[in-house]
Amino acid sequence: METYLSYSAQEKQLHIHAKEKFLIDPYSFLQIHGRLNTHTGAASGIAQFKRRFYPEILSSIDVGVKYHSKLRDFTCDLQGKKTLPITDNGLLSIDTKAGYNFNPGSQKGKQRGAVELTYKLFNFTQDQDVRLKIGFDLFDKKPYFQVRENNWTFNTDIDGRWSVKYDL
Repeated sequence: METYLSYSAQEKQLHIHAKEKFLIDPYSFLQIHGRLNTHTGAASGIAQFKRRFYPEILSSIDVGVKYHSKLRDFTCDLQGKKTLPITDNGLLSIDTKAGYNFNPGSQKGKQRGAVELTYKLFNFTQDQDVRLKIGFDLFDKKPYFQVRENNWTFNTDIDGRWSVKYDL
């Protein structure tokens, strides 16, 4: 089970997250993600069924159905990702991501997409790996930046929004 703590400048509250994937077959899985707000005690969760298609062509194409407990709503999700290594060792790459989320109840959809330049620094210091990511959100038209160290992740964007995550 993957567990982590998160805090963002927008919410100003600490959250505890737990996520688990249950493999159904080599290309299908059920993912459960729960979140607990440590300030209010409010809990929410998401259950997703995902199926991967064409893993030999793209890094991933996932099609799934998601149920969000807080919104009491089902959505359909399609997302894809392709990683293009720039260097032979794969430490520098360009990642392209795209997705579309559709709510059958409200008949509304939301598209998303990003292009990211990722640089991995293994053994930055003894027992410490670092990943630097500069991205551009194609629909919000905003650049963003991420620094990830073994357990810590710091995200920020051009509007000054930021968040931090710590993997337990």
